[in-house]
Formats: sequence, structure tokens, C-alpha cells
Amino acid sequence: MVTMTDNQYYLVCFFLLFLTTLLFQFILNKLFKLKTHPKLPPGPPTLPVIGHLHLIGPSFHKSLQKLSTQYGPIFNLRLGFAQCIVVSSASVGTKIFKTHDLSFAEHQEIAFTNKFPYANSGFFNAPCRDYWRFIKKLCMTELLSTGQLERSRAVREKELACFLQNIF
Repeated sequence: MVTMTDNQYYLVCFFLLFLTTLLFQFILNKLFKLKTHPKLPPGPPTLPVIGHLHLIGPSFHKSLQKLSTQYGPIFNLRLGFAQCIVVSSASVGTKIFKTHDLSFAEHQEIAFTNKFPYANSGFFNAPCRDYWRFIKKLCMTELLSTGQLERSRAVREKELACFLQNIF
């Protein structure tokens, strides 16, 4: 009579668990027609846990420039568990932000937003809706207009001089 050793038993159990997991995943995807991954731009092959971190060298911008020559002006990177889309061309960037600005304007809620003085009423953490558009228009016409920037030129130059003096 042939008996299985412990290692053989564990190997058979692992193999059966692996097969049932694949089978359940296949059945659930067929039943619910789940889209597991959105369509992303091309990118280099990834490693399981670290993603593309092995491709990033000591100078980040040179690594991205090297990748953009290989994969084009828009490519996909996975840095750890964060999915990133890198745009390295100014023309593609303006095209994205002019035509698809609402798609990129939504952002995740910051975990400690309720600790801020005005919570979601601020400019940077407000959702991209009517209030955000109003605040953006107000900032562009009042705070960042050419007249306002000319009025604050002396203050900015003085602060820049103090900053540079502190650095040196």
C-alpha cells in the first residue's frame, strides 16, 4: 500500500486550492461580467509587489525621461500599490487638461479633512462641482490677475530676498 508523505499531501492541497480559486474567479467573472482592470496606456512589465520601483533610479526625472522614450508621451507606472499615469509631453498634457479636465479633477477624499478648519469648503479639497468652479474663477480673476500680481511684486521681491539670504 502506498501512503503519501506530509509534503505530498500539502502539495496536493495547495494544487486543489489553487484550482478552485481559479474556477471561482472564472465563474464570478462570467456571472457578473466584472471588469477587473480599466484600459490603461502601455507601460513596462511589472514585478509583483514593488511594481515599477526597480526602474526608478537616483534621479527620478531622468528615469521618467528614459521610460518616455521607450513607451511614448503617455505611459502607465505602478509604484508599489499606487497606479500612476505619466504624461511627459506638454502638448498631450494640455490636451488632457482641456478636453478631459473633469475626469482628472475628481480626487480621493483626504482622511483627515474633517480636522481642517473649513473641512470641504476649502479650495484644494473641494469636490469639482459648482462651488469649486466658482472659487477657481474668483482666484483667477481677483487673486491671480495681472493687476494684483503687479501690486504684490514688491512684497514678493522682498520675501524672495529674505528667503535667499536665509539660504546663504
